[in-house]
Amino acid sequence: MVKITSKDNPSVKRAVRLMTSARERRKSGLIICEGARLCGDAAESGVVIEELFCTAAALEKYSDYLDGLVEKAGEVYEITDEIAKKISDTESTQGVFIVAKAPQVESNLDALNTTGQYVLLEDLQDPSNVGAIFRTAEALGVDGILLTDGCASCFSPKALRAGMGAMFRIPIFFTKDAPAAMTEAAAKSMRPMAAVPREGASDVTGIRFFRGAIMCIGNEGNGLSEGLIEACPEKVTIPMNGRAESLNAATAAAILMWEMMRGYIR
Repeated sequence: MVKITSKDNPSVKRAVRLMTSARERRKSGLIICEGARLCGDAAESGVVIEELFCTAAALEKYSDYLDGLVEKAGEVYEITDEIAKKISDTESTQGVFIVAKAPQVESNLDALNTTGQYVLLEDLQDPSNVGAIFRTAEALGVDGILLTDGCASCFSPKALRAGMGAMFRIPIFFTKDAPAAMTEAAAKSMRPMAAVPREGASDVTGIRFFRGAIMCIGNEGNGLSEGLIEACPEKVTIPMNGRAESLNAATAAAILMWEMMRGYIR
């Protein structure tokens, strides 16, 4: 284990860039995770860990997580509390970080299981919403999540924390043309569904999910694009009896995924 005491150390500088810059994460193909449990989940899920940073206090306090991390990390650094604060994206850091290779994202939608249940997120902007949806999707047994080009990265620090490691275990797909992807899915006998708060849409609680489906969930402020809505043969909505006109994207996604999975027989 190498001790680092300087904030100007090249590895520390790279960790800070990865924590603060989406461009750096895209360019390098690396992600950074913070927190003992999240870092431990990454290691247990088979993520390739290049560097582990931890304070002396963290080594003692979180030994249950760190013992396995130390064995799997390419490089292990003991850092000062000041360096931990410099790297951290949280107000109160545990002093544990890993730099790792980003998990694979599949761009070939032919890999979709046509009898599986999926969620497509179109241009969601809040990484915390993206992370929360991943966490719920994993808990409910959703088969995978599709992301559009304009969606917040599921590998940003905020999304990773909100997702509690779900990104490491649930299949992730990427599409630059969501309407075309849904048209193709429909041609393969899947059921693309547009979640919309509008009259004429089917009540999601009354739908029987008996074969492969893709539930499309839109941007927090604007919802789904008209092109994607038109590409989905089915439009569904969540019945609401109160005065609120809409739900938070992560809350709506949780309800929709619950309805998808509660009566689904694999």
